[in-house]
Amino acid sequence: MNQQFVENISDIIFIERQQLFTRADAVIYHPGHFPELNEQISNLFHKEGFNHLFIPNVYNSFLQANEYEYHTPLLVELDIPADIIHPIAGEFNDGCDVVIGAVQQLDKDMRNILLAGKAFFCRRFLILATLHADSNRIFDVLPLLDHRGIDKENWYRTDKGKARVFNEMKVINSILNG
Repeated sequence: MNQQFVENISDIIFIERQQLFTRADAVIYHPGHFPELNEQISNLFHKEGFNHLFIPNVYNSFLQANEYEYHTPLLVELDIPADIIHPIAGEFNDGCDVVIGAVQQLDKDMRNILLAGKAFFCRRFLILATLHADSNRIFDVLPLLDHRGIDKENWYRTDKGKARVFNEMKVINSILNG
């Protein structure tokens, strides 16, 4: 694969945290079926703190469980208080609907929002959140790595990485073409 192609696609899909605020009012967290991401959220909580953590209240066929119900006890075991963990409620058809629902669920006083998800998902996460949010919100991303380790530096080296990144290109294109 041509290195310039790889670099261009990498720059489109992957985004780093910009440190736009020191403490998040809310974290919208998309763990999917990767419990290893919970450790990274726990580290964030203990290092920086945050006031609210929102997790999709959806059935995940890979987990064979509801994501909110599955991840909440694991996060509590990692010393995140249960009373700050909230479900993203609603009827959703896909991951894009979950993000839109989460943004619409935020209270007016939640201004600094951190979007925590897999590294290859963060660009889409940010596009959707900013497209559907009030203008008074500030969004930043926290790219997370699951056991597959798909990131800006290596995505093109595996079929799984290429599939995830090219899928993100398609989904972002469909969002922009509405």
